[in-house]
Amino acid sequence: MKLLLELIDKKQQEYLQSPFFKYMEDNTIEPRQKLVYAPIVVPLALDFSEWCKQVIRDEPTTNRIQEMLNVHTYEEHFHWQWLLEDMEKMGIDYPVKFSDAAKFLWSEQTKVSRAMLPLFSRYTYGADPIIKLIALEVSEVTANAFFKATMSAALQLEEMQGEEFRYFGTRHNQIENTHTLHTPACLQEMKDIEISDEIREKAIEVINVSFDYFTKLVDEFYLYAQAHSYQEPFAKVYQSEQVLSLV
Repeated sequence: MKLLLELIDKKQQEYLQSPFFKYMEDNTIEPRQKLVYAPIVVPLALDFSEWCKQVIRDEPTTNRIQEMLNVHTYEEHFHWQWLLEDMEKMGIDYPVKFSDAAKFLWSEQTKVSRAMLPLFSRYTYGADPIIKLIALEVSEVTANAFFKATMSAALQLEEMQGEEFRYFGTRHNQIENTHTLHTPACLQEMKDIEISDEIREKAIEVINVSFDYFTKLVDEFYLYAQAHSYQEPFAKVYQSEQVLSLV
């Protein structure tokens, strides 16, 4: 298992080269603009919660790895609520027609974000707990990088508005780094796991597919931020839908 964790570390360094992370380091950009892609994070956040509950969790179990996974799913399932809370504080949680919300959630702008559940379920539903663990570990290390990148903008907004931004800010970043799965004891236990050649081959495939997905995801966030203003975060989506309705 140690070799798989080393591969994850290597892929993580490649992931961090995405233009998204350079964008988030630019201190000249207004903090609300840095987080303008918040609406397209919603499908991913809800999908991740469902993936944890419906696919990763398996109770009852006598398998030690599955026990570790089960604990993690309970630590993760509520984070999407913080995202909706932060959007409200950013002023982009305003009433829209149900049909407009549906058009947005299934628009081209959310194509990658909403693909999380079907893609990861394909590799992890009913899979060996080690495969689930590998997929979850990739999601965790990429999430840690993402929330580390958003923290500066969230802290600026907190100073401007006098409100805590729990999803994009310090709270989420701290929790991501203190999950039970990432305690020194659990990390050492993971490194010591012996796996078969068959499982290793499958795990490498999952690592590659997972990092490819998360790289495309932050690319989607970056492109959305380039095309939308935080003052009108949905405007381009509605304009494109209006054009399609005329065809």
